[in-house]
Amino acid sequence: MIDTRFGRWLLPLFARRRGGRRTPEAFRPRGTSSRVSRLSARYDADVDEALQRLWPKARIYHDREFTHDRADFLLVVRGRGVMVETKVKSDPGVFRGSTLPPLLDRLQRDGRRLVVVLNQGDPTPARELIASKLGDKGCVVVWSGPEHDNELRGAVEGLLQRMVRHA
Repeated sequence: MIDTRFGRWLLPLFARRRGGRRTPEAFRPRGTSSRVSRLSARYDADVDEALQRLWPKARIYHDREFTHDRADFLLVVRGRGVMVETKVKSDPGVFRGSTLPPLLDRLQRDGRRLVVVLNQGDPTPARELIASKLGDKGCVVVWSGPEHDNELRGAVEGLLQRMVRHA
């Protein structure tokens, strides 16, 4: 049976999307419709908004392609950069960081700082992994919304304060 309601066909072509913000192309699910991919895309957009809200004058660069050895964002605040990697868990269990080693190896070579932003769960094993690879140049923060902005700000500012520019 053919759908004869014109609204369904014409609205996507001519109407503006309702419901507020538009999702940038970089945050749309990458070729899969799994629940975790949809959660991940929404979470990336929410973290991006939080970074813009917390550091309105900062530059935020997004990685346009999916790789295991590059972070999702580069946040540049006052001329200093911090890599931001988002991780989404669909359950509130323990986050071990099993997908982090390629990224940690690259950042260890490059000497970059990293904040892993996790939506939920216990990040203790991941904190130990990051500490063993990056030392005090990395941390994990559980952030699930604006009520956790202080933790995110504290983690990033802490890494920025530890940076020393060499002449």
